[in-house]
This record gives sequence, structure tokens and C-alpha cells, in this order.
Amino acid sequence: MTSLQRLGGSCAIVVGLSYVLIGITYFLLPSAQRAGGGGPASFYPSYAESPLFARLLNWEFALGSLFAICAVLAVSEAIRSAGEGLARWTANLAIIGFAVNAIDAFRALALQPAFAAAYVAGDASTKASIAATGVTSLDPDGWLVFGAVGAWALASSVLILRTPTFSRVLGYVGVATGVLYWLVVAGNVLGIPVLISVAAGLGGVVAAPIWFIGLGTSMLRGPATALAPSRSATALR
Repeated sequence: MTSLQRLGGSCAIVVGLSYVLIGITYFLLPSAQRAGGGGPASFYPSYAESPLFARLLNWEFALGSLFAICAVLAVSEAIRSAGEGLARWTANLAIIGFAVNAIDAFRALALQPAFAAAYVAGDASTKASIAATGVTSLDPDGWLVFGAVGAWALASSVLILRTPTFSRVLGYVGVATGVLYWLVVAGNVLGIPVLISVAAGLGGVVAAPIWFIGLGTSMLRGPATALAPSRSATALR
């Protein structure tokens, strides 16, 4: 077993578990702090009163995304013999997406307390200004955080179905995960909160944890050569 395989497998399991924690924490958020809860005018007064779960959620997003970068590298290496160009390109997209997610979470941890305090203490013009500009996300519609990661999940799953490194079941679960990620983007762009909630719930609480934990356990118990292309595969390239 290579060091990348071992480390990436462990990180993938951590990512899967982080999705479960994120789902639980999101459920514990006050309704005004959830997606579709009313925007900054509802979010910041609620945050000022009860910031605990929002801050915990951002820590989970930030740390989970950092572990996910390692998992992406390991999965990409494991499947590259089935399509090196697609594996590497979409892995880079996913790394960008997870990096933006981590940056967004760290920005929120730093900025949301100040925005919430200013909103609650401010006059009408201050509230209007914060409501208009107080978005901490670099990727508000999720094109990178969900779209790029979803593209990687879809491409990786297609390649998984073409390699013996992982089970075909993980390929199908990965396809479902990628589609659900893109439905979150669609919900954001089209302004459909219900679609966001359903897609994020099924993807983040069900499909993504199963997929990442499955990938991680497969890499940890796989053969020592699981991440290295065979001689015959190398000769064909």
C-alpha cells in the first residue's frame, strides 16, 4: 500500500464523516440561519443571538474541505489508468472547489461576527448596506464549491466503472453524488430553496458520506499496487 493510498483513504473516511457532522449541525441551526431562511436581514440578528452552530458548521466545512483535497489526489491517482487526462483535469477542478469552500468557511468565521454585531447595532442605512454587501462567500451560487466538485464526482465515477480498483456500486453512488451537487447549483441559480435543501440533504447526508467512506475503505484495504498503473496499461498509453 502506497503512502498516498493510505493517507488518501484515511482522509476520504474523515471527509465522509464530516458530511454526516455537517448534516447534523445544519439540522441544529436556527431556521433563520439556514438556506432560504430570509437572507441577511434574518440571518445576522439570529447569528448575533445564537452563533454556536453556525460557527461549528463553518469549522466542519473548512477542515473537511482540507481533508477532501488529499482524498481527491488519492482517488485521481487510483483511477488515472482508466483515463489520465479526465482524472487529472477534474481532480484539479475539485481541488479548486474544495479550496474555495475552505476559504469561504474561514472568511465566514472571521467576518460574520463583525457583520452580525454591526447589523444589530446599526441604523436602517447600516442594515441596508450590510444586507446588500454582507455576503462572505466567494462563490455564492456554488459553481466551484458544488459544480466543480460535482464534475469531478461524475467523471471519477465514470472512470471507477472502468477500473477494478473500486466496486461498481461506488461508481453508481458517485454518479448520484455528482448529479445532486449540480442540482444544488441549479437551485441557487434558479432561486429554488426547496431544490437546494433536497439536493443538499440527499447529497450531503446520504450519498456523499457513503461515497467517500466507501472510497476510503477501498483504498485502505486495496492491494499495494492499487494506485499504480499496470505495465500493460502503461504500455498502451
